[in-house]
Amino acid sequence: MLAGMPKRRALAAGLWAALLAASLALSVLAASHDRLPGDLSIMSWAQDRALPGMDVSRAARAIGSTEVVLGTGAAAAVALWLARRRREALLLGLGLVVLPLLQYGLKELVDRPRPSEELVDLRAGFSSPSFPSGHVMSPALLYGFLLYLSLRTQANAWLRAAVAGVALLMLLFSGPANVYVGVHWPSDVLGGYAWGLVLLLPLLYAVEWGRLLDAGGRRC
Repeated sequence: MLAGMPKRRALAAGLWAALLAASLALSVLAASHDRLPGDLSIMSWAQDRALPGMDVSRAARAIGSTEVVLGTGAAAAVALWLARRRREALLLGLGLVVLPLLQYGLKELVDRPRPSEELVDLRAGFSSPSFPSGHVMSPALLYGFLLYLSLRTQANAWLRAAVAGVALLMLLFSGPANVYVGVHWPSDVLGGYAWGLVLLLPLLYAVEWGRLLDAGGRRC
């Protein structure tokens, strides 16, 4: 199993580098343009739909705020530590430390203005630059990590299903919710998912790498 690791590492590094390059390119475009082609038409279409609606959007934004994600993530890391999943707990903790620093740095560097009331129906408040969407980037990190663990762990099936269900809902609705309330362009949301993955994937790789090393050590 370990014999093929160099190729796997090279493939994983290549895919992550491509994602990073795409995220950087999108950030440069967002820094140069208040909105990208298709942003306004997509938002206008989304705001005319019945779904996700205000109730779901408000819930997704409340649960997906960076402050709530950091608190929820810290509780999850403690639970993992107590369950003797020390590697996963430490890696999740590392991601939660880097998350607000990377998010704040990106927002300040790009410094993109929010959608204006002249163009869209603003249905929520905001307090920071628009790109990337923190209400998407933060859930992408935490709930992507928890979804991965729910699929890879041998814990209680009901617990795994519950964690996977909540994680999937947050990953699916955090993006549309922020477009629906008019506080983020679709390209802000795309940036949130992209940068969340940039941060998430090395953590998941480290978890999987540790699993393979543990499995190889048990076989020796």
